[in-house]
Amino acid sequence: MERINPKSVFGGTKNEQVDFEIAFTAFIVTIVLSTSTNDPGYRFLSILVILMSGLTLLRKMAVSNQHAPAQPLLEWTMPFILTITIVSSIHVFLAVGTFIIGVLGWDISAIYISGPFVPLSFLAIFLLHEKIFHDASLYLAILGYNAAVKAERANSRLTDNVKDWFLFYVAQLASVSNSPNIPPELTELDDERQSYQSKSIIGLFLFGMLIFTILWMFVSWLFGSFVLNLLFLLMVFFVKYPIQFWYSRFGLARFPLERFGWFDYVIIALGLLISNLTILPIYA
Repeated sequence: MERINPKSVFGGTKNEQVDFEIAFTAFIVTIVLSTSTNDPGYRFLSILVILMSGLTLLRKMAVSNQHAPAQPLLEWTMPFILTITIVSSIHVFLAVGTFIIGVLGWDISAIYISGPFVPLSFLAIFLLHEKIFHDASLYLAILGYNAAVKAERANSRLTDNVKDWFLFYVAQLASVSNSPNIPPELTELDDERQSYQSKSIIGLFLFGMLIFTILWMFVSWLFGSFVLNLLFLLMVFFVKYPIQFWYSRFGLARFPLERFGWFDYVIIALGLLISNLTILPIYA
């Protein structure tokens, strides 16, 4: 098995990809600035999103410039852009949760209301993206296939099981993809692998989201504000992957499995740190 190069499947020039980043961050900045409050944390977040927008402009200048290497700037600015986008997205969910609490007259943190909607909302967005653009399932299938290749090359009994698990879901994702350009490595998966299990991956994902929602509400009721930070960490975790999908699919971020292993940990740590400095005091 040989890995599939995602760039060869999805294409796109660097100028096109950085144009997406500019448009996407401008959209995020507009939403954040339209949900204004007088809290110091919000003002700090506003400064960060404006700085993020400026960084995307610098990335555009670096890609268009022929006199200096662009890669160092692209590499070191991406973690900050991803982190601020994640925190800003959570801020939007919490603002909606605050509105719902105000309408219902409940005296609880918006985190308890917004938490369950984070994974469910991104699931709905994923399905809509697949319906319109026909590439979300293909993206996940390629990532799963490359993960299976990585597991195979590790050459251990444990990773053999991991490889089989990945290939089963790769076959499922490839079978439901609406893309007309599915790589032959995905379409040629043998029938035995495809029949490894019979349950629908979408059904399992929905079930997982239901369990997450039940656990979220139970823990919130049981421990109260003591676990707000833990719940916020979970929100960062769940928001991170859809944001990375857009930035790697349409922007200049590296695809997962192509970057250093510490990258995801840095994003989660930065997301939690900046959340504590900005929006967590507002909604706690």
